[in-house]
Amino acid sequence: MSNTSNVDVYVSVMHKYYNFSPHHAPWEFHINVDREMLKVFDQLFAQMKSWDDNSMWRAQIPAVPYHFDEQNDEVDKRLKKVYALIHEYGDKETKKFIEQMPYYS
Repeated sequence: MSNTSNVDVYVSVMHKYYNFSPHHAPWEFHINVDREMLKVFDQLFAQMKSWDDNSMWRAQIPAVPYHFDEQNDEVDKRLKKVYALIHEYGDKETKKFIEQMPYYS
């Protein structure tokens, strides 16, 4: 049973956004979440985009391998948080899928 203050949200982790309609853009996960939690998604996606942009420029100089790059570590930390939120607010099928991912432990 969903909370009355919750909304259906369609999340694209790949594109770092969410929509309220499944027809507006591609999405990977459907969640039912309180509107206030969307601020957390907004912040995490904005941070991921910023770190991605910064690491794109740094990657042009291949002096630091991916697994030693702190900027990539920051993106990965936020990605784990996004998947944790999706797991928390997703349905049974979504939870099962996330639990099979390498990030889930």
